[in-house]
Amino acid sequence: MTPTTRSQHTIAANRLAGLLARGEPVTVLDVREEAEWGIEAPGLRSRRVGAADALADAAALARELSGPVAVVCNRGLSARPVAEALRDLGVEAMVLEGGMRGWIGALQSRPVELGVPGLTVLQVQRPGRGCLSYLLAAGGRALVVDPAPDAGFYVELAGELEAQVTDVFDTHLHADHLSGARALGERTGARLRLPAAAIERGVADADRLTPAHDGETIALGEIALHVLALPGHTTDMTGLHLAGRALISGDSLFLDGIARPDLQRGDREGARAMARVLQRTLRERVLALGAQVLLLPGHTHPGVHAGAVAAPLAEVARNVPELAIEDPDEFATALLADMPPRPANYETIIAVNAGAHPFDPELESGGNSCSTR
Repeated sequence: MTPTTRSQHTIAANRLAGLLARGEPVTVLDVREEAEWGIEAPGLRSRRVGAADALADAAALARELSGPVAVVCNRGLSARPVAEALRDLGVEAMVLEGGMRGWIGALQSRPVELGVPGLTVLQVQRPGRGCLSYLLAAGGRALVVDPAPDAGFYVELAGELEAQVTDVFDTHLHADHLSGARALGERTGARLRLPAAAIERGVADADRLTPAHDGETIALGEIALHVLALPGHTTDMTGLHLAGRALISGDSLFLDGIARPDLQRGDREGARAMARVLQRTLRERVLALGAQVLLLPGHTHPGVHAGAVAAPLAEVARNVPELAIEDPDEFATALLADMPPRPANYETIIAVNAGAHPFDPELESGGNSCSTR
């Protein structure tokens, strides 16, 4: 197969995500023998057939498929013979490049309208993992919050806005996904900002980092970004209040859930103590910003979204019943009652994001697990 032919018979993860977001008639054929997670999108047409079974009766499978088909496996290898067999039978079958490993790296940008003259906000979504990052641009400068590892994606976005990435901000030492802050900083020469409390937790390259302190204002052109400490998920969790209109909340509050409090200080008394801190944070620092302030979370459920994942705090308060609990101990009990398993490799991922362990993309797997739901 020539390189030209091969390119016609594969599909990049970003392109597939774009087609699914637009509702294009693409069928996802998952040929993995075992899978705990997969590609998700509204109205998704999908089939699950192991590669061996698909090859055993490709003709029968082909009769059940219509339109373009993206064949998905773990790394884009076992999908190839299945796609070839289907093409021989007249099906427009393409292999997802890199398989699910490629899918978790896919990025899509969605605009967020805040009505602030001169400020552009783009939400960058990772549909394979549910991670959300942000690019804020004003006055020819761009600040990127919680970037994914693909530095080039943010550089290209900033270029389209005729802006230069001058600042990179991680809201905390992430436990469930690898930060692209250092890679983006090295590529652009941008200032690396990390909450002062994160630096106090211990990082290997503190001399390269600019500490962000609670109450500090970061100027982006004429736009004021206010640093807001939001402890509870971790001691260093920090958000950005954007021109009084929106809150980038990191891993503190999501549209339909609350951050888990057990990743820094354990799952017993340490977690309960952090949950009580989180309750105060949410009531006194987040909800107190105002009902119409737009919440821009750090995570959502894995899947493709046609628009930005955002909602006013009033709507979030209606959707998250734990926010109405006034007693800190009752809140902690409710939060810790039925949490999902901790993120895979979370301790090593924290070490990578602290600059104390080599970067390894294989550490990431599946959707994020930073919410209690």
